[in-house]
Amino acid sequence: MNHNQSPDHNRLSSRILSETFPELQSGELLQNIFDSDHQLLRKILSIPPLIIWAVDRHGIVTLSEGGGLNRLGFLPGEWVGKSIFKEYADDTELIEIFRRTLNGEELQRRRTAGALVFDVEYSPFFDGQGHVDGFLSVAIDITEKVASQEELRRSEERFSKIFQFNPIAMCITEIDTGVFIEVNEKFLTALQCNREYILGKSAFDIGFWPSKESRREMIEKVQKEGTARELSFDFIIPNGTRLCTMLSAVQIYFRGETFLLSCVKDVTREQSALEELEKLNENLEARVASRTAELEHAHAILNEEYTKRNRLYNALQQTEAKWRSLVTNAPDTILTLDQAGCILFINHQIESVNMDDIIGTSIFSYMNQSHIHKAREKLQKVFDSGMTQLMETEGLNTEGKKTLYSCRISAMVSEEKIIAAMVIATDITQQKQAEQELVRRRAELAHLSRLSTMGELAAELSHELNQPLAAINNYTNGCIRRIQSGTTTLDNLIEPLEEMSRQAQRASETIKRLRRHVQKSEVEQKILDINAVIQNSIALLEHEIQRNAVTLQMELSPGPLQIIGDAIQIEQVLVNLLLNAFEAMSEQPPEERKVLIQSDQDQSGNLMISVTDSGIGLKKGQEKSIFETFYTTKQKGLGVGLAISQTIVEAHGGKLTPRRNKQGASFILTFPVAHGDRISVI
Repeated sequence: MNHNQSPDHNRLSSRILSETFPELQSGELLQNIFDSDHQLLRKILSIPPLIIWAVDRHGIVTLSEGGGLNRLGFLPGEWVGKSIFKEYADDTELIEIFRRTLNGEELQRRRTAGALVFDVEYSPFFDGQGHVDGFLSVAIDITEKVASQEELRRSEERFSKIFQFNPIAMCITEIDTGVFIEVNEKFLTALQCNREYILGKSAFDIGFWPSKESRREMIEKVQKEGTARELSFDFIIPNGTRLCTMLSAVQIYFRGETFLLSCVKDVTREQSALEELEKLNENLEARVASRTAELEHAHAILNEEYTKRNRLYNALQQTEAKWRSLVTNAPDTILTLDQAGCILFINHQIESVNMDDIIGTSIFSYMNQSHIHKAREKLQKVFDSGMTQLMETEGLNTEGKKTLYSCRISAMVSEEKIIAAMVIATDITQQKQAEQELVRRRAELAHLSRLSTMGELAAELSHELNQPLAAINNYTNGCIRRIQSGTTTLDNLIEPLEEMSRQAQRASETIKRLRRHVQKSEVEQKILDINAVIQNSIALLEHEIQRNAVTLQMELSPGPLQIIGDAIQIEQVLVNLLLNAFEAMSEQPPEERKVLIQSDQDQSGNLMISVTDSGIGLKKGQEKSIFETFYTTKQKGLGVGLAISQTIVEAHGGKLTPRRNKQGASFILTFPVAHGDRISVI
């Protein structure tokens, strides 16, 4: 047996005895009462889980009663006449308690006996001279209370883990004031701030709610209906960024009080994507009428995905059972795994297999064989480092169909030890299809822009082809005249024939370059030498350079600079920038029409291309408006060239930046440099 100090010093049992039987002032009187005909007191004390001992000044038990004795395997009165110093001679701590009580101290201790826990009070008796005549020990069985407190602690611990590891941004606030009580890591990530900045402040202090009235309406809805779901509102996070969010809220009982639990989902990207699609649909309807049906289909897919995502985790419950119900009904597949990949928990069944039969099986038996090795490595990293891992894999959904999943693998920690890994698998099949559809539409739009550019250059391109064709015609007629005159030899015909071959090759190369630039093809992702791309772009505009009397200067890097992307699309951007430069210098004297093309790496290691002209330049504040669709400063311009160019550059992971100079303007392109076989997704 061992003992611990009780935190509350409850004197209820002793007070009841002393108030009910004020004559109980010594062990001798207690024994006299029981020796008399006080059977009623015996019956009363045998009902509650109490143990009452009376011990005289020599340590001899004179009274042993109470219903709690049965739980320890003793009968009432069985200890009477025994010496506590002999019976507990091996328990030095208990002997010390006895001695201190017999010295006149009142003590209270918590003691355990096997699986039972007792709260024990030791109260000394005094005789008429004020000397200690013995003591009274009252023990109350608090086993169930201790167990309930431990279960409550474990329940709150489980709640805290689910709260902190949840992939949804969540916060707990006071219902009346909106003061933040607790937030999870996903919430801090969404607001891009630390925990110290949030806790203790109200939602209005950080601009989390647009108005007190809107929050009051939400609180009324929660109190009336039990929950508020999919409330849409925008707000500005501490760093000044605007977020579009969807919020669901429910009341919970936490730390002994009622608070508001809110789930916040950032839908800024989805909202921006919808706005962009709507804008393209409105502005380009006249030029891409044949593509309207396909764009509406892509829009519908994105809307369906948007709606589907917003239905996730709409209601949270107050108890552990309600939390488990939420996990079970979640559209994502949620699992917990041990280090070997054995399934410890899963919220959805796979195919027609019973969920109880899934528990204990290996997760790898349900995965694509080619992904198993990578999955084992990710799982091992979680158990080794505790860091969250991400991967995409193919598996079976609840209907047994092959599905592409995005998996987030996080460590579940208890007492600073990783006990399991939690996997949240999200079905991203439709999302991937929508992304591929968006890539295809961007490529088609770029193709239309190239065709438009070539249409504008049709006259110059025909002239560039007429020159080698006219030369071939002249050399051919000359050879015919020589042959008809009979004054030439075969050796004299070799030189004009070779020149005819060179001119034919020149025309052929021109046509090849044009065909390659305007042909419609799938977006290619391969390693490109950017200097070669620049040279090909200039070759397409050789006649335009001569016609506009432009002096072209190139300062290209001596070594190769490589990126991963589509050569045709990069050429399209460079051709558009060069044509814009020629147009900007059209009012300048020919000797001042200069264009400088440079390629190098910037301080961050990114690939940089700059196109600088000596034209009229940009007006103040025009740096952003020039990228707006249909904005143009040309008399015959459509206003889509720079908008499409910016889209192409950003799709390659780069950035297109204008710069105003003292004379003219510069357009700077930056791209991530290719490393190994890494390929960006456009």
